[in-house]
Amino acid sequence: MSFQLMSCRHRPALLAFAASVAAPLCVHAESVEAASSAPIKSLGVVVITGSGQPTSLPTQIPTTLESITRDDIERKLNARDSEDTLKYFPSLLVRKRYIGDYNHAVLSSRASGTGNSARSAVYADGILLSNYLGNGVGGLSFPPRWGMVTPAEIDRVDVMYGPFSAAYPGNSVGAVVAYTTHMPTAFEAQARVGYSHQPFQLYSTNTTYRAWETSAGVGNKAGNGAWRLDLSHSDSQGQPLTFATRLLSAGTATAPPGSSPKSVTGAVLDANNTGQPWYVLGTGTAYRTQQDHVKLKLAYDLTPTLRANYLLGVWHNTAVGEAASYLRDAAGAPVENGPVRINGQVYAGTQALGAADFALTREALTHVMQAFSLNSHTRGVWDWAAQFSRYNYRQDEKRQNATPLPAARSGGAGTLANGSGSGWRNLAVNGTWRPPGVDGAHVVDLGFQQDDYRLRYPTFQLPGQWQEEAASAPASSDVQGRTRLRSVYAQDAWALAPQWKTVLGLRAEQWQAFDAVTRIAS
Repeated sequence: MSFQLMSCRHRPALLAFAASVAAPLCVHAESVEAASSAPIKSLGVVVITGSGQPTSLPTQIPTTLESITRDDIERKLNARDSEDTLKYFPSLLVRKRYIGDYNHAVLSSRASGTGNSARSAVYADGILLSNYLGNGVGGLSFPPRWGMVTPAEIDRVDVMYGPFSAAYPGNSVGAVVAYTTHMPTAFEAQARVGYSHQPFQLYSTNTTYRAWETSAGVGNKAGNGAWRLDLSHSDSQGQPLTFATRLLSAGTATAPPGSSPKSVTGAVLDANNTGQPWYVLGTGTAYRTQQDHVKLKLAYDLTPTLRANYLLGVWHNTAVGEAASYLRDAAGAPVENGPVRINGQVYAGTQALGAADFALTREALTHVMQAFSLNSHTRGVWDWAAQFSRYNYRQDEKRQNATPLPAARSGGAGTLANGSGSGWRNLAVNGTWRPPGVDGAHVVDLGFQQDDYRLRYPTFQLPGQWQEEAASAPASSDVQGRTRLRSVYAQDAWALAPQWKTVLGLRAEQWQAFDAVTRIAS
């Protein structure tokens, strides 16, 4: 968006400034008598370049909108991830457990909790980042793809609360978050280094976890074209997220026939959330994640009012989940499997320690996002935009041991859950009509959207080397399915008088699920 200010030479004038889009600005005022002899000076042409559309959300709606800008983020927030920019928004919560949390950092709002992550929507430059392949924070969590946006590239963040715009799907009942990222107007480059230090003490864990992050961005604008490249790398150690436990009441006074429980020390007596006493035996999942992000954005002005945009984003993550036992035998060695005796109580049979208590995981994920859009920005009677985007799970593998520790650290049986090939595609075409002669008091928005989601999640048994063995058919279980949402909408905002405005919206949606498969090998 650009503004032009031109000097006026018709008579001595007191120059007043007012911004007007896409047209030269020439402002006259009657001079005061004392200034009648003031010299006339020609300013030439002054071009003032703005940051573009102030928000990607509809503003002519009867709801609450909250925003922060690039300056706010730099001055007020220590944002390590893009979701950190939301932490001071009212009535919003991101369930982020540690720096780099990639698989459970779902978005919730006052109207929709963490168990309903699909009831909010997150966009970046109009590209849907919400993961609607699933819902909630169960065994498989489906948070927005926060890693596709870095804090350094954000120009502003806008949040619309509640389903008060026909321009968004019905599942936007919680909130709509819109990131607007930066495109350069001249050559620019920046770099950032961040480090965190987290002392952690709980039960028998007493250590320090660290995370560091580096990022850089470079871009330029020359003629009709502009580009920006963003790179980032992070390495984060998270604190334990789960703990192996046994209810005190689950133990027996005597060992079952044929079992030889080891007498152990180190268990911590505590109570669960219902007040039942239990032993905490050790830590479960504690992730170390290494993430890399590369994003290239290209823009070209086909005409003074029509811009083409292309985006390519790649996010790669390797994650190692570790576990550690608090239990020690008489020689002080860790005890990680089998029947045990704790303070005279025997835990054997189904209560014996196994691979599920101290699980190891290895994950490798490479996700690719692409988008192409055309945007008209005349601010005249008609403006329109068309966008197509695709998010692809190029690689999405999660491995877990089925062999108990300590043998699992060097190999043994396990499982591989493979989500590669999952993803979604989005098509959106919308337009804005401003009737001439009403000076923006009447705005009509129209649009069509289609969202296609595909889930593929087979699980394979790995009999030999769970950490590196390739999957072999058949899968022990398989979950697949596709969904499609088609929508059309119209929204009319009309300021009838200075104190009165009507906003009428209508949206029609068709949702369907098909090609569903749930298969478990016999």
